[in-house]
This record gives sequence, structure tokens and C-alpha cells, in this order.
Amino acid sequence: RNIRLLFFILNSFTAIVFSMTISRLSTRLFSSTAQSALARNANSPLRWGILSAGRISSDYVKAMHLVPEAEPIAVAARSASKAQEFADSHNIPKTFGNYHDLIRNPDVDVVYIGTIADHHYEWTRESILAGKPTVVEKPMTLCADDTKELINLAKEKNVFLMEGMWTRCFPAMQKLRQIIASNEIGPIVYVQGDFGYSMANNGPEDRIWLPDSGGVTMDIGMYIAQFGRLAFPDGKLKDVFATGTVKNGV
Repeated sequence: RNIRLLFFILNSFTAIVFSMTISRLSTRLFSSTAQSALARNANSPLRWGILSAGRISSDYVKAMHLVPEAEPIAVAARSASKAQEFADSHNIPKTFGNYHDLIRNPDVDVVYIGTIADHHYEWTRESILAGKPTVVEKPMTLCADDTKELINLAKEKNVFLMEGMWTRCFPAMQKLRQIIASNEIGPIVYVQGDFGYSMANNGPEDRIWLPDSGGVTMDIGMYIAQFGRLAFPDGKLKDVFATGTVKNGV
């Protein structure tokens, strides 16, 4: 049978869905006895450090304020002034003018990494080595080898690591997994995913046009690519075919 998965993300739902993600994460982190840093008081909210003061971090922190189990207590940016501006906007008490100091701060229980994609590997690795449970924005890295290295390092250090693929926390996605696993709709032989929105306001400086960060394919394309893994969890990739148009060099 054919399944057509038409996938829309509505910006007005961003905070609600992010808050679902954060709430699920809080439950998982509190239940992990391996995370000694979180053993201080299971009745206290998780204290998050926000690494990067960009737009996606802003969305994440807005959602965090909706979740009693989470509290943003620190933010780091590439400059002290930018960190302070972000903190003032989101009621965050601590600021750092560099990422190293936030990761090493003992008051931070969990690190959220919201930098542009080509810096994910570097800061995720440092966070894991510091023993901090880490949530890194998608894509975790820009190549499979780097991602495998981070996963293996997290296992070695017994540190929680998660790619912030928020759509996987949608209740609809949980239900879809159940339907597929139950064979309710029979064997799946074909998956098609569609994702489209206007990029009229995304100028040449926008992150989706940054070639070093994977461009629009790594920023948006993975939302559709993940449906193949969802529909065929044990499948192996055989061939990849791609067509597209070039804009702003990407």
C-alpha cells in the first residue's frame, strides 16, 4: 500500500510542541540514575544552560517557561552583550560571554546547544566530556562519522545525549509508530513526504543558505528523510537520488 505523509509545521505551535519535548526530556533525565548531577533533588526543576543566543534558542526558552520541570538559568553567546540581551528578554539570571564557562558551570544540569550546525560537533563533544546531559539541535552533526563518535563518547561517559528532533515528540508521531508496528495498515511499500513554506523572508544571510551548515537539506530536508526510517525501521539505504535548484549558492 502507498502512504502519503503530508507534513506541515505551523509556527504558531512551536512553543507548545517544544514544551512537550522538554517535558518528555525532563521525565527521562530525572529517571536516569546514571546522571549523578541530577540527583540533587528530584522535586526541583532541571537547570538548563542555553548555548547560543539565536532564534531557535529563543523559541526553546519560551517553551521552557511553560514546563514546571525545567528552568533556564544560564545563557552563553559569542559576546557578553549578546548574552545579556538574550537573558534580559527571557528572564535568565546568569550570562556568559563564551561557551566554555557555561558548560563548566556547576549550577547547570543540562546543556542545550542551539548554535549553527557546523559548530554542533565541537560543543556537543565538550559538553559530553564535561559530564553534562546534552540536547543538541538537529542535525547533531554534518556527517555520520562525527555523529557516531559523539554517540559512542556519550555511551563511554554514561552521559545523556539527544538530537533535538522535536517532531519525534509529536503525539501524532507516537501514534504513527504504533500503527506501523501493529501492522494495522498492512505492509508499507512506499512513503512520500512533502514539506513546503515560503522563503520570501529568508535572506541570503539566513541559516538555511549557509553551505558550511549543510544548507536547506540539513536544516529542513531531514524532516522528510526521517519518515523513511519511521516507516522502515530495519531498512537499509540502497540508493540516493536528488534533484534541486540552486539559490544563494546552495
